Amino acid sequence: MPYGIEDDPRDVSRMIAGLNSNIPINRRTLMDYIENGDYTYKTKEGDTITFPQEGIDMLASITDDQQKLTLRLPIFVSTDIQGERPCWKVDGITETEVVSKLLERRVHSDNRLPIYYPDLVKMRKMIPELTFTLFLP
Repeated sequence: MPYGIEDDPRDVSRMIAGLNSNIPINRRTLMDYIENGDYTYKTKEGDTITFPQEGIDMLASITDDQQKLTLRLPIFVSTDIQGERPCWKVDGITETEVVSKLLERRVHSDNRLPIYYPDLVKMRKMIPELTFTLFLP
């Protein structure tokens, strides 16, 4: 059965682009949310995502002033295919520090924290609307 170019299941890059179609744009800092409120962000598709203040309060309670100025929300969690075992990862110095505090995990690298499925579930329960899963090839 022939497929249209947009429906071809063999086109992995198009499939991944579809999975990432609702990626957040114009990510704001934690400090911006604390000072200005408006607990929303927009996606690439134009949707507005609203989240409760509790997630901001939780993150504010575990971050210092510098982290509040540099942590952009939502936190991106992406697939990690380069590790020894397939897992998820958080990239970025501030993101790594904050997520390691949130999950009570040791940091092995300054700008990358591998996380496994139980960690992802725990993080999504703690700050569900403030994490976003990216699928990378």
